[in-house]
Amino acid sequence: MIKRILKDIKDLLKIAPDTVVDTDNVIFFSIKGPTGTIYETGTWKIRVQFPNEYPYKSPSVGFVDKIYHPNVDLKSGTICLNVLNKSWTPIYNISHIYTIFLPQLLQYPNAEDPLNIEAGNLFLQDIEEFNKNVLHLLTFQTPNVT
Repeated sequence: MIKRILKDIKDLLKIAPDTVVDTDNVIFFSIKGPTGTIYETGTWKIRVQFPNEYPYKSPSVGFVDKIYHPNVDLKSGTICLNVLNKSWTPIYNISHIYTIFLPQLLQYPNAEDPLNIEAGNLFLQDIEEFNKNVLHLLTFQTPNVT
């Protein structure tokens, strides 16, 4: 397990040089919002904790910074993402989370199966109000320093 985690961290550092290893099993990195989305001006700190069963069990991934999104709990930063919760396989690694899974989460919110029910309902019923809530949080976003 440790060997795989170290390899994954080494690979991630090539594309996310701001990655910080907090402990053997916890790392932090930042992601930027995808271009062309309501999130494009934002940057969020992400916490990743590797379970003892990694890579056979997915890491726990969450937002440290507040984000208004149907599939992210506003208070805890917990993410509801099928690939992390149900369909994870050992072929995935932390670079996939950084380059594919989180950007897709921000690009394509799944409001039909929300973790943040308020955000999910607004996304489906009043996209302008949803966007105002996203932008409101972005306005008050302060960069986290690890």
